[in-house]
Amino acid sequence: MAVPFEHECFADNRAGNGEVARPYVRIAEQATRFGGNWTVEKLDILERYLDAYTTALKDRPFKLVYIDAFAGSGQVRLGNVGPDASALISGSAERAARINSKPFDRLYFVEMNSESCRDLESLKTRHRDRDIRIENSDANTFICGLQMDWKSWRGVIFLDPFATQVYWSTIERISQFKALDMWILFPTSAIARMLPTSRTPDDIHPGWATRLTQVYGDESWRRLYEPTRQLSLFGSQGHERESGVDGLVRIYREKLATTFGSRFMSMSRPLLISTGSRIFELLFCVGNRRGICPAKNIANHILNHF
Repeated sequence: MAVPFEHECFADNRAGNGEVARPYVRIAEQATRFGGNWTVEKLDILERYLDAYTTALKDRPFKLVYIDAFAGSGQVRLGNVGPDASALISGSAERAARINSKPFDRLYFVEMNSESCRDLESLKTRHRDRDIRIENSDANTFICGLQMDWKSWRGVIFLDPFATQVYWSTIERISQFKALDMWILFPTSAIARMLPTSRTPDDIHPGWATRLTQVYGDESWRRLYEPTRQLSLFGSQGHERESGVDGLVRIYREKLATTFGSRFMSMSRPLLISTGSRIFELLFCVGNRRGICPAKNIANHILNHF
């Protein structure tokens, strides 16, 4: 899991019409900087899947690769574990490196922050028997430029952004590989903050509108807004977005289903912070169509039982 140094989608502290953003900005940033139960939940799901995945392919001729697109430092700090206390737990990179049943033949840990990359070097030293490659790079740039012989390689990619850093062009590129099972955290809370409920799409801050289009790959997010039944005091037609985050996730699901086809798994896991608000949606897609049944069976079992 990556640890943010700036909550990117909230860099502009104002809504599209100049309205000052509410204190939720600080809450969301703290929730991603210091993990909670939802952090342990997603990491446990990933680790269980990696263990089952490598076991399932143990006797297959493929070489296995794991790609952690937002690797962070290799550890995650949990808050609220006691009075004025926090705890460090193993992050996704550490958990992938310690898979033993059939270790990954290669692991890419991608991270933009140089300090975190130095921490990853320490992780690499602790796992000298693994082919770990640390990439100090933007995740989108790295993935879109990745060149491998996908007839020989199979693997898992984990996309765990702080907020809206994953572009749709990157998702399309992963789909084209037809080799990587993908777990992605869709940033429901961050996107909800960028899409006020009582405003027209054209009133959204231009920078936010651009980022939303990058995340969704088009302007499908505008469909969330519908004309209101009542006119404003000035007689003009207003617009309103459906409350909650279900609509935001629904459109993203539709796009994943269109891009991955039967490789998209409809079941997912909402990740909640302590207040009960959904901060991310954990979604899964299969890499190669020949692995649809076993991969979905494993993922479904994990989401249903853990």
